[in-house]
Amino acid sequence: MPDATVVRHYRVARRDMVFLKFIVEAYEGMMTMSTVDQREGIVRIISADWAAADSAALLASLQGDITLEEMPDYAAH
Repeated sequence: MPDATVVRHYRVARRDMVFLKFIVEAYEGMMTMSTVDQREGIVRIISADWAAADSAALLASLQGDITLEEMPDYAAH
């Protein structure tokens, strides 16, 4: 049975997308990032359920350094 995951969507400044991807990949196994809409800067972050709190804390700490806005209603699109 696959592990449970937590999916969140964020709007990221396009200039910060590569940096965010680099940070996410550095935390191997904790979360993954995929681009949903490059033009609008929408990305999907999928965290392992066991790492959801740590992933959210990491992303919140990055908000002081990059443009990163959670889009809680985006999944409805």
